[in-house]
Amino acid sequence: MTKNYTMEQINNFLYDALNDEDLNAQEIYETIIETVAEHTEYLQLQYEKSQQVFDLLKGTAKLYDAPWDKFIADNNQRESKLPKQNKVKSWVLPVDEDGVITLPEELLEQTGWKEGDTLVYEISDGGVIVRRKEPMTHTEMIEKGYTMTADGFWIMDMDAWGINNCYQTGTQTP
Repeated sequence: MTKNYTMEQINNFLYDALNDEDLNAQEIYETIIETVAEHTEYLQLQYEKSQQVFDLLKGTAKLYDAPWDKFIADNNQRESKLPKQNKVKSWVLPVDEDGVITLPEELLEQTGWKEGDTLVYEISDGGVIVRRKEPMTHTEMIEKGYTMTADGFWIMDMDAWGINNCYQTGTQTP
């Protein structure tokens, strides 16, 4: 790599970061500082390891701490402070002869699904993605053409859907 190429890449990365509406100046600054600090620590460990090998070759070796153990421990600490990310987990679920799928307890615990939740699915990339359908609010139910009965049940308002004619054996009866 040439010096000009490297400097051009730094310029491009900074340009992208400064023009990204989701990033603020503090985040850019902290990322640069953290990156330089990580590289400094890494290079220091490389130097110590090289010095140990050199001392062994000269026959003047002294006891060293294991620098890689410290480096790994430090990075594990750094990672444990990062927010946990949602990870997608795949499941292969058997379907019984009646077409019923039984969801394992572990899946229910991880998703927070409970008996009675309404699940919706979509077929994507050779698999099925299942999500919980969030219940509609009172206003959404009314907007969708539902009416609440006196005893608290939602029913479809047939007039709102334009279904006010009866059909019998293929002929329309007004």
